[in-house]
Amino acid sequence: MGKPTSAAVLAVRLLGLFWLVAGLWLLAANVIESALEFNPSFIGYYLQSQVLRPLLAMGLGLLLIFFSRRLGRWLARGLDSSNDA
Repeated sequence: MGKPTSAAVLAVRLLGLFWLVAGLWLLAANVIESALEFNPSFIGYYLQSQVLRPLLAMGLGLLLIFFSRRLGRWLARGLDSSNDA
């Protein structure tokens, strides 16, 4: 793995980590904010409005981390390590 590929893999992993942490932060914030307003008869609405988006962000982060090597190679394709412009 060359320098551009390693940098691309690192960038994808950092982006994945960002989405994972952002999703965890949003999930915690949404659950804490809506803890007193929770009504079990509206569980579907609650899950859709408070939990779904953070879970999607965490899923995106995990996918980016899991496929970081493949995505990094794809992003670095055609880059030459001798061109540091």
